[in-house]
Amino acid sequence: MSAAAVRATTVAAATLLAAGWLALVAVRDSSRVRQERETLALSVAADVRRLIVQGTAPDSAAALAGARANADVSVCLASRAGHDPSSRLCSPSRLDSARTTEAAAATSSGARAPLKDADDWDVIGVVELTPHPGVIEPRGLLDARSLVPLSALFLATGAFLSWFRRTGQLRRERTLAAWGFLAAPLLHLAVFSLLPAIFTFVLALHRWDLVTGAREFVGLANFGSVTRDELFRTTLRNTAVYVLYVPATMALALALALWLDRRARGVRLLRAIVFLPYVSSVVAIALAWQWLFNTDYGFINTALRTIGLPAPDWLGSPATALAALIAVTVWIQVGYQMVVFLAGLQGIPRHYLDAAVVDGAGPWQQFRHVTLPLLRPVILFVMVTGIIGGFQVFTLVYVMTEGGPLHSTDVVVYRIYQTAWEFLRFGEASAMAVVLFAILLALTVVQFRLLGRRTELV
Repeated sequence: MSAAAVRATTVAAATLLAAGWLALVAVRDSSRVRQERETLALSVAADVRRLIVQGTAPDSAAALAGARANADVSVCLASRAGHDPSSRLCSPSRLDSARTTEAAAATSSGARAPLKDADDWDVIGVVELTPHPGVIEPRGLLDARSLVPLSALFLATGAFLSWFRRTGQLRRERTLAAWGFLAAPLLHLAVFSLLPAIFTFVLALHRWDLVTGAREFVGLANFGSVTRDELFRTTLRNTAVYVLYVPATMALALALALWLDRRARGVRLLRAIVFLPYVSSVVAIALAWQWLFNTDYGFINTALRTIGLPAPDWLGSPATALAALIAVTVWIQVGYQMVVFLAGLQGIPRHYLDAAVVDGAGPWQQFRHVTLPLLRPVILFVMVTGIIGGFQVFTLVYVMTEGGPLHSTDVVVYRIYQTAWEFLRFGEASAMAVVLFAILLALTVVQFRLLGRRTELV
C-alpha cells in the first residue's frame, strides 16, 4: 500500500470512529432524557396519588404536583366516581396500556405514568407531564463527553501520520504488520475486559437503581459500606482459608509429577485419569460430590459407618463445610498443576542431573539443589494463578452450599453475586469487586517480589 493510500485510510478510519462516537453519544443522550422524564413522571404520579388520598381534587393535585416538579401536569381518571365531576376521563386505549405495563412511558414532549389507588394496587388513571424548559435538556453532541475522546482520537491520528512520514519504509511495514496481528486480540481485550473493568470502577462510585436506571454519584460511600459490612469481612476470611488449598495442591501435584515423570506402561493412562477432573464440568462435579457427601446415603459416610467411624454432616455443618469444598477443589486442580509441573520437569536439561549424579548427589539432593531451583518459574506461575483462581471461586459454592451453613462457605465472589443480583445493590457489589481486585493485585506483587527475583537468578 502506498503512503498516500495509508494516509487516506487513516483519515477515513478516524472520521468513521468520530462519527460512530457522536452517534453513540446521541443515542445515550436520548436514552438519558427519556429515562429522566419517565422517572419524573413516576415521582409526579406518586405525588398526585398522595394529594388525592388526602382529599385534593385531581386537577388541583395535578397543579400542585406540577408546581413542585416544575412541569405542566394533567390527570385523567378511569371514572369520576368519588372524584370531582369535572375530572377528565381517560381514553380506553390509554387506560388499558397503563394497566398492562404499569410503567412510565416517554412521549414526544414529556412522559406519562399510571396513577394508582391508595392501596397501590389498581390503576385508576394516567398522569401526563411536560417538563418546563431547562428542567431536562439534552447535553448536545459537543460536550465534554465528546470533546475529550474526539480530541484524543485526532491527536493520535496526527501523531500516527507524523510517525509515518518520519519512519523508513521497511520499519513502517514491519510495525504495521505487527499491529495488524495484534489488532483483533487487543480489540477483544478492550471490549470484553478493559471496558467492563472501567465500568466497574465507575459504578463503584454510584448508587445504581436497576429498575429506573438512575445513577446517583455517592463517591466513596459504597466503599465505606463495604468496610463496615461484617458479613463481607467474614467472606474475606473464608476465602483466605479456602485459598490455603493452593500450597497443599501444589505439593501433591509436584509429588505426582515426579512419580509420573517416567516412561512405563500405564503412565499415560494415569496422567489422563488424574487430569480428567480439571476438564470436566464444574457443575457436574459439584452435583456428584454433593451425593458423595450426603449424610444419610452418601458413599463417604456409608464407608465410614462400615468401619465404625462417625459420619459427619459434611456440607451441613459449619465445622466441615469449607473443608469439604477445599477437598473437592484439590481433587479438581491437582491434575492441572501436575501437568504444568510435568512440563517444567521435562524442560530441565538432563545433563544437569547427570552432573549432580557424578558429583555424588543422591535423589533428595538432586531434587533440592537442581530440580527445585529450576522449577521456580513454574512454581511462581502455579502459585499466582492458583491464588487468583481461589479468590474467584463461585460455582462450587453456588451449587453445593449456597454460602451456608451460617455463612461458613460464603466467599467473596458469591457475596458480590448476591449483593448485585439478589439485593440489587450494584454500587456496593462493584465496590466489593474493586476491593477484590486490589487484594489480588497486592498478593500478585508480593509473590513476584518474593519469588520473581530469585527466579531471574536461576
